[in-house]
Amino acid sequence: MLRGISGFGFSLTLVVTLTFFLPPAEATALIFIWEISASILHLPFVWKQVDWKALKWLCLGCVIGTPLGVLSLIVIPPAPMTIIINLTVIALSIVMLRGVTLKRNLTPLEVVGTGTVSGIINGASANGGPPVILLFFSSPAGAAVGRASLIAYFLFSDVFASAIFASQGMMGMQIVITALCYIPVLALGIWIGSKLFHKIDERTFKRFVIMLLIVISAVGCIKAMLA
Repeated sequence: MLRGISGFGFSLTLVVTLTFFLPPAEATALIFIWEISASILHLPFVWKQVDWKALKWLCLGCVIGTPLGVLSLIVIPPAPMTIIINLTVIALSIVMLRGVTLKRNLTPLEVVGTGTVSGIINGASANGGPPVILLFFSSPAGAAVGRASLIAYFLFSDVFASAIFASQGMMGMQIVITALCYIPVLALGIWIGSKLFHKIDERTFKRFVIMLLIVISAVGCIKAMLA
């Protein structure tokens, strides 16, 4: 439903809740499959609104940053990695909550840098959305273009990261089967969220989601520290 309403909040919410029950690497692999499925289901309806010019530079940065994020997930033990992921979510959530906006359009090099940061975070936690959310939703293009561009970017970034995961033996058949079992529920949630998109106060909803993420992430940090 979060994905259907605003195009974001899906992986943010999943990564902090799944790491209560699963190692970060396994949780991240599952989220990649669900994100790809969500984007495939969602993209045909918003294709014409995508900002393709900005997207090509973001994807270039994503290609640079994603392998670095996957490497950090491999070399850092689960408990510290869970803490890092949750602290990152808290920091990025606070930035979004404060309503930080861009004063000007970014240059292609700056957009590549945004994509690189997003790729690093995405490779480590399937959670590379916030830097790109900040880019699109603070631009003059408007919420509809930002939402559509996010969906297209997530499809590229998650397919690329999944390929790296698979090459490292981190996305086995058990992960794939588990993820596929939940696709019908995911599709139902996206359908409901899309129906609600024009019927709710999007600004209030986003604020609620961000506050919820901060609370969940704080609890996740405490749990990982105690472990």
